[in-house]
Amino acid sequence: MVADLFSGEKGTTLYNRVVSFVEKTGMDKLLRRGVLVGFSGGADSVFLLHFLKRYLGDFGTPITAVHINHMLRGDEAMRDEAFSRDKCEQLGVEFICRRIDVVTFARDLGLGVEECARNIRYSEFGKIISGRNDLFTVAVAHNATDNAETILLNMLRGAGSRGCAGIPPIRENVCRPVLCIPKREVVEALRDGGIEFVFDSSNASTDYSRNFVRHEILPKFSRLTNNPEQMLLRLSDNLRADDDFISSCASAFLCNGEVTVDKLSALHEAVFVRVLGLMCGVSYGLSASCIADIRKLLCRQNFTYCLPFGKKFIAEHGMCRVVDGDFKPKDYIAEFEDGKAVIDELNSLSFLSVKPFDNSYLNVYKKSIQANLGSAIINGRLYFRPKQDGDAVYYGSMTHKLKKLYNDRKIPPSQRDRIPVLCDDGGVVWVPGFGVRDDGGKGTKYVLLCSDSQDESCCFLSGFDFK
Repeated sequence: MVADLFSGEKGTTLYNRVVSFVEKTGMDKLLRRGVLVGFSGGADSVFLLHFLKRYLGDFGTPITAVHINHMLRGDEAMRDEAFSRDKCEQLGVEFICRRIDVVTFARDLGLGVEECARNIRYSEFGKIISGRNDLFTVAVAHNATDNAETILLNMLRGAGSRGCAGIPPIRENVCRPVLCIPKREVVEALRDGGIEFVFDSSNASTDYSRNFVRHEILPKFSRLTNNPEQMLLRLSDNLRADDDFISSCASAFLCNGEVTVDKLSALHEAVFVRVLGLMCGVSYGLSASCIADIRKLLCRQNFTYCLPFGKKFIAEHGMCRVVDGDFKPKDYIAEFEDGKAVIDELNSLSFLSVKPFDNSYLNVYKKSIQANLGSAIINGRLYFRPKQDGDAVYYGSMTHKLKKLYNDRKIPPSQRDRIPVLCDDGGVVWVPGFGVRDDGGKGTKYVLLCSDSQDESCCFLSGFDFK
């Protein structure tokens, strides 16, 4: 049946166009690692499965099809499931079926049915891939018409270049090999080859926005160009190239050192938007209202802005960063045992020794602070804990409130809980970066603090310039 689809002149031309697209976008390398195909039984997924069966046949690449029955269309949904199972059996492709009551999920999660169905599909794809060592790539059957519809809908929503670029050919391990072919050409090829497929009756209703664009808007573009999908696909490529360049500028900005209010304010709006998105870890970017709010607040050196997904944008003393809410470590007591204290909450490690640490030892712990500690002042047990209200340390013949020390050093309030306080039964002995409690110059021990954390944002030693 594969030969029937691609043996004629039209089928061969279509096959070569898809192969060219797959190789141009780099999908070929991903597809050869083992493919899970999203298979509805509709024209696009049938075309995709036939294409992959032929294209990957010589490589012996594993191909598995998964059909998600959303249980939305009663007997028609069961018909689609049965057809998909039979088609895979005919092609010799492993078949997996999942039946999921999308309406119930959507109601429980407070989502629209269409959005919930999409989330469920990709969630199931991920579960199947993670449980297999022979499958790596997910192939879905979006076509050039789907892409054109997405572009037009996003344009009407006021999207930027990323949204108006439409559907990406590759996103992480998800590939769309048929994205270069309009829907009508897919259907024509299947009919010419005598290949059956199922039709989803809900696609005919113009009650859905996408269907309205498909049936009412897009066909009218044919008066302006013979192939509107191809022209919009070209627009996708151009906008995606522009977006990639601007995004690279944003990445370079963040790699250039600390983000200050002044530097952030001076950015071009296009780069500014993407820098904020990268700082927040949001691939699709922030809303226009969030961006406008932060832009206005940048006239200040200190402010906190609550983002909609549990994060905060913080500016303190002109330095900007995004945090996951407020960092507040649990109360901990880290006592020294055999000369070592571990603070799991801060990913830090401390040593106490009667001898200085040599350079070879220090090289192992490059992010470290050493302090001389007089044994005569140690009163009972020695341990680390978080800062507490009213903490003070006596050194230089003066009592210093920790709050004032932090203020003078301009340590941001949100970061103060990351600094451990060394105490004994008599109170505060030492705070990293500041003086050790006066001891009268008697017997000396040495303290070395260092962090094993790979995430420097969690390391009190890397966050401040203790000079």
